[in-house]
Amino acid sequence: MFFCLQVQAKRVALVIGNDNYQAVSKLQKAGNDATAMSRELRSAGFAVQLHQNLNYRGTVRAIEAFVSGISGGDEVVVFYAGHGVQIKNGNYLLPTDIEVNSESEVEKTAYDLLTLTDKLADAKPAFSLVIIDACRDNPLKSKGRSIGNARGLSAIEAPKGQMIVYSASRGQQALDRLLEKDPNPNSVFTRELIARMKSPGVKIEDLMREVQNSVEELAKSVKHEQRPAVYNETRGNFYFYNFGQNQQASTAAAASIALTPEKKEDKYWEDAKLIGNKEALEAYLTQYPVGRYAALAKAYLSRLQVGALPNAPTLSNSAPSTSDWANSSNQVSLPVAGNSVDCNRINDNKTNKAKDSNNDAADVVVISSHSRQKNANTQASINCNRGK
Repeated sequence: MFFCLQVQAKRVALVIGNDNYQAVSKLQKAGNDATAMSRELRSAGFAVQLHQNLNYRGTVRAIEAFVSGISGGDEVVVFYAGHGVQIKNGNYLLPTDIEVNSESEVEKTAYDLLTLTDKLADAKPAFSLVIIDACRDNPLKSKGRSIGNARGLSAIEAPKGQMIVYSASRGQQALDRLLEKDPNPNSVFTRELIARMKSPGVKIEDLMREVQNSVEELAKSVKHEQRPAVYNETRGNFYFYNFGQNQQASTAAAASIALTPEKKEDKYWEDAKLIGNKEALEAYLTQYPVGRYAALAKAYLSRLQVGALPNAPTLSNSAPSTSDWANSSNQVSLPVAGNSVDCNRINDNKTNKAKDSNNDAADVVVISSHSRQKNANTQASINCNRGK
C-alpha cells in the first residue's frame, strides 16, 4: 500500500538592506526599508531571511542558501534595498565592499540581477516577486569615474512566473525622502508599498498599480518624476492577504490591519500636509475632490495662490486646543487624519489675519509642522544618492 503525502507550498522571502558602503556613498534608509519589509512579510505568513550590510561573499552565500530552500509551488519574495547600477546591458546589485576602479571590476564584485532571477526560475516556485528599491542614480559617478550609465537600471525580461519591480522607471531617480527633514524612516517607494500590502483581497497587479500612481503623485508634489516600473510574467493570482486563502496568513490579522479607503485618504492627507506646498494640496484634491479634508485643502491652497500673507500659519500635526486659540489669533493648525475640521473658525481667523496684514513683514509660508522660508513651492526634491 502506498501513501501519497501532499507537501504544502511555503511562503518564503529573502530581504537585503545595504547602508554601510565602503567605497561609495553610504545610505540612511535602506536598512530601515529592509527591516520594515521583513516585518510586513512575516505578518503575511512568509518565513523571512533578513540580511543587512552584506559584502559580496555574504551576498552570494545568502542567495545560494535561500534558493536551495525553495520548492516547486512555493510563493517567493525577494526584496533588495541599496545601491544598484547598470553597466552595458547588465543590472548589478552593489554589495558593501564593491570595488569601483573599472567597469570590469564592478562586474566581478557586484551581484548580477539576471543571475538572481535565473536562479529563482530554476527553482520553479509557483510565484516570484523581485523588488529592487535601489538608488537609481549611479553612485559610481560621484567618485569621478565614468563607470556605467548615469541613471536608471535597464529594462529586464522577467522569466515565466516572475514579477520584477523597480522603484523608478528607466532614466528616473528614486526619491529617498520627500523633504530634507522628512520624518518617515522609509524611502518613498517602500513606504507606499508597505501601506498597501496590508489590504486583503487585492491582487498583486492591482496593488502595484496603486503603488505606481501614489509614488508618481507624491513625486510630482516636490517637482520630481518617479514612477515605479513593473515587468510581469506571472500566472494566476497572488495576494499578500486573501481573506485566509493564503495558508500561512491569519484572516483575523489581515482584517485588523486592512488599509481601508478612509485610512488611505488619511495617509494621503498626511503626506500632503507634510509637504505643504501648492502641488501637494492639488495632488490631494485631484485624488479626493470631495474628500473629508477637501475644504481645508482648498482654503490653504487659496492662501498659497495669493502669496504669503503676514504671519502665515504653519501646519501643525495636532488639532488646536481652546486655550491655543485664545492665546494666539495667528495660529491655524491642520488636524491630524481623522479629526473633524471647523472651517468656519479657520475662515474667521483668515479674516482677522487679513485685517492685520500690514503690521508685520511676511517671512514664512504654510508647510508641514515647521516654519520654512518663502518660496516653498520650489522646494528642491531630495534625490539619490539615497540618504547621502
